[in-house]
Amino acid sequence: MALTAKQRNRLPASAFAYPSQRKYPVPTRAQARKAGISEKQRLATHRNALSRAAQPGTSGSYRHVARHVNRRSPVKPSRKK
Repeated sequence: MALTAKQRNRLPASAFAYPSQRKYPVPTRAQARKAGISEKQRLATHRNALSRAAQPGTSGSYRHVARHVNRRSPVKPSRKK
């Protein structure tokens, strides 16, 4: 479940792994609740951020995004090979 543009825009900059660029949303429960995002959507955004960061040629570091996801989610990133 992807976030709608309205939900994404309602997230504060601190809900992103790269706040100044607003890339890789990884909201906390409180941030997601205020933006109207369900828990299922919130966890999906965490998994999506990890999978996008793991792809070659994307901006952003997998380790940086994984660190933010680990702080905010029970979703554990797989070991990158």
